[in-house]
Amino acid sequence: KRVEEAKPRPAEEEKPEPIEEEKQKPAEQEQPKLVEEEKPKPIEQEQPKPIEE
Repeated sequence: KRVEEAKPRPAEEEKPEPIEEEKQKPAEQEQPKLVEEEKPKPIEQEQPKPIEE
């Protein structure tokens, strides 16, 4: 009885809350920021450095 009651309660409460908040919030903030900042910066800095050296 203890195992059955403890599993469904935390699983249902923890899953819906973090999944909805983590997917919508970080997905929209991480995609535009990381893609714009990481792509142009490392590509421009890495190419000229090794070529000149």
